[in-house]
Amino acid sequence: MELMVFSAVIASLALVIIGIVVKRLFKRGWFLPWLKGTFSFLFIFAAMLAVLFAVDMLTYKNSEKGEVIATLKFDEISSQEFEVEFVDANQTRTLLTLLGDQWQLDARLIALPWVSVLPSYKLERLSGRYLTLEQEQNAPRSVHSLGARAPLDTWDWIVKSPWLNIIQAKYGSAAFMPMADGAIYEVRLYPKGLQAQPVNATAKQAIESWQ
Repeated sequence: MELMVFSAVIASLALVIIGIVVKRLFKRGWFLPWLKGTFSFLFIFAAMLAVLFAVDMLTYKNSEKGEVIATLKFDEISSQEFEVEFVDANQTRTLLTLLGDQWQLDARLIALPWVSVLPSYKLERLSGRYLTLEQEQNAPRSVHSLGARAPLDTWDWIVKSPWLNIIQAKYGSAAFMPMADGAIYEVRLYPKGLQAQPVNATAKQAIESWQ
């Protein structure tokens, strides 16, 4: 909620700036020198970027501490090939295929540390991994992109701008978990990042065998 309010404020201020500048540019009887016109259009451009930045921020979702943001159910198709029923926090169901022995879910996390400790998140990708180094280097890989993409992706800009300390951005990854026929896992969001947890006996047994 805090990130949504923050984004709405940025977008509102940017739209007000655009309105004021456009009004001054086309005010009847006012001749605008070239320099002032150039700066005016630069301000409009900057304000439009601010609007796109706010739109990108709105693609991040809020959740309560420990809330389930994804559920994964695995069905074995063949050796080291699994069909995954992926259900997100909105109960949107997607069927994906993963290759390998283990799976991992990655997400982008953005927090306003001066407002809230729990970050907002955007699901990034779901990937499979092989246990042996030889297969990991040579066997077919499976990586699926997740989540919505805004017209302007500001992630790299935020990550590479440490001076922008009002926003903290980092990757969150659930630890690699074993894939097994019939296994069900939940991924929850905590202040420090994502945590994958087994739901049924099959998943728990797979973890015990893997450890």
